[in-house]
Parts: sequence; C-alpha cells; structure tokens
Amino acid sequence: MIAGGSGSRAKPFSQYTPKPMISLDGRPMIDHIVRYLARFPEVEDFVIVCEFDDHGKQIMNYFEGKERIIGKQIVFVEDKKNGTGGAILNAETEIGRDESFIVWFADNMCALDMGSFVKQYKFLNESQKNRGKNMIGMVVSRDYRREETGRIVCDPNEANKIMEFIEKPFTKIDLPETLGIYIFSNTLFSFIHKQRDSLIIGNNIDLSFDILAKLPSLGFGLYSYPIPKHIDWIDVESPVYAERNKELVERILAQMEVMK
Repeated sequence: MIAGGSGSRAKPFSQYTPKPMISLDGRPMIDHIVRYLARFPEVEDFVIVCEFDDHGKQIMNYFEGKERIIGKQIVFVEDKKNGTGGAILNAETEIGRDESFIVWFADNMCALDMGSFVKQYKFLNESQKNRGKNMIGMVVSRDYRREETGRIVCDPNEANKIMEFIEKPFTKIDLPETLGIYIFSNTLFSFIHKQRDSLIIGNNIDLSFDILAKLPSLGFGLYSYPIPKHIDWIDVESPVYAERNKELVERILAQMEVMK
C-alpha cells in the first residue's frame, strides 16, 4: 500500500497529518482500507510504504498493536521520495519474491471484490503463459462515473432553450479511468530497475508516466479490470473534498460493509 507523497492537494491538513489519516466515519481512511482488504484470503499481508518522518510515524503508531485485530501482518517500508514507481521498488525486499502483488494507493476508496480481481488476473496470466507471452499486470478502471454537477439538454431548434435538466447524471466515460489499484507480476521490478538506470538526472520514477505508459508498446501484457457499474469509487484528495462528497463516501463505506 502506497501511503507516502507530499499530499499537496490536502493542504493545509497534510502539513500536520498524512493524507491517508483523513477521518471517514470516525476512523482514518487507511484503516478502512486495511480492514476491508484483510477480510480477503487473497491478501496474505500488508506492506505499507510511507515516510519515516513525523508524518509517516503517525501511520505507524496508529497500527501499532492492531495486527491481532486485523488478522494480517503489517510491515512498514520507508518511502524515499523517489516517485510512485520508486515507492514500489522500495518494497522489493519485502514482496519481490512473491509471484504477484497488489498495489493500492491509500487515498482511493472502493469496495473492490478482491476475490474476483485476483481470479481474473490469474486466469489471464495463465492464458498468456500458454500462448508463450508475458503478462505484467492488471489495472482497475471504471467506464462510468457520477458527475459532480448537473447537465442540460438543449432544444436543437431553439437556441439555449432547455429541454431537459439532469441532476448529477451517471455517465459513460469516453476513455476508461484508472483508479489507483493494481496487481502486478514480480517481473515489474526488473522493468523499474531498467527505467531507473536509464535516467540521466535523479532517480525519480513515476508509475504512470515512466512505467505503465511504456509497457504496452514494449509487448508486455497489461490489462484492465473494469469495476461493475454499481460499485462506487473516490479519490479522497482532502478532508474538504470528503465532506463535499459525504454521500458518496458513506455509500462506499456501506458497500465495503456488504462485502464482509
């Protein structure tokens, strides 16, 4: 789980508290996510990548002594501020020997069916192996979203005359949107190493721009996993954003309860 970063969208909150600690229904967002994922047998344990400064220590201190309650081991790895791809690389010692691993950015809330997600990954991975091809991962996406504002339909025969007003419609997205949740083969580590070694300046690796954007053209199998239309998702970018979308947050938390 990636729980580092500067949290620039969450300022001034993130100047004092890390964004994953945003309170939702009385508990930190990261606590909701960890407890939800821990219910699935497909999730064996947790590796949380966070900074080891005062901010990151808040996350570490929060989970101290909670492993027994959660029922899974939690290991913390230092985020060395070398990008989102670098954050994954920082966890290689802990997860690099696993055949596959899940990456979940800790500001994303979604009642993802992990059983179905992992099963689909394994099915596609086996299919690719049988065809002599290499699958590197799967990206959770959505084809539909609820708009934050209303929409209008105007009369084509009379300028600006409204024929229909639709309050916050549920619309199909032209291009599917990625949701900050992934499952990868451990072969991803070697690719990140190559990208980092090719850098001329610095060692900052961005998962989206430096890794995922390049994989398809290089022949690596990268697939999408669209969530069902009735499953909601939110990127909780700040406490203000969470409050403004309180109804959506409550709906997602309710969906997570149903998936127990």
